[in-house]
Amino acid sequence: MALRSVTVPSTVTKLGLCAFYDCSNLSEVIFLGDKRLLNQEFVDSGFRREGQGLLNQEAIKKMLFNGIGAFAFHACPLTVVKISISWAISERIERLLPECRVSVSNMILNLRHLDLKQDGNILACFPVIYTDPNDETEDETYEVLDTHLETARSLYQVLQLIAFHELKESSILIELALWKSTLDEGGDRACRVAIPGPAKSLLMEYCGFTGFLKPAF
Repeated sequence: MALRSVTVPSTVTKLGLCAFYDCSNLSEVIFLGDKRLLNQEFVDSGFRREGQGLLNQEAIKKMLFNGIGAFAFHACPLTVVKISISWAISERIERLLPECRVSVSNMILNLRHLDLKQDGNILACFPVIYTDPNDETEDETYEVLDTHLETARSLYQVLQLIAFHELKESSILIELALWKSTLDEGGDRACRVAIPGPAKSLLMEYCGFTGFLKPAF
């Protein structure tokens, strides 16, 4: 059976010279749990730093190209590089209510630049751009890009939805706590206290959600 996809564990730091040369059916490569391939400044900013892509171009080039620029997947029909981002999302998804988890999973499935695998692994997808040489003296070039920040935008949309569900659950819990305190004090059993808008804003700030539900790009 022809090799169509290859998965690289996080313990691999560099691919060898033309490691997958001329694998005629190999169209995707998956990197598992490798934060090094992502732009750390962008990650540290909560995936909100405008004008920056999700990829660490220097790290991806070191992984895919050798010292003289030879591509590890030379002569392969490689179209996409996928990098696991489960470490940034999965734990937060697992803490959500079941119906909220379904909502997030459905969003991921509908976003072209993210991929949800059957094992629950979530991958950020980056296209491989191939450029033909202008003449015989030039070599073809390969680039892995976050084109127009589309992958970064997709990830941010998912994180926004997760944050929305987290905030909603937090608000409900506090409302129930206030309701319980009213009952404990002998108050009206039919009265459920809603959280005022300013209090919700403070809650968002405390939870680190300030500005997060607004578009970042």
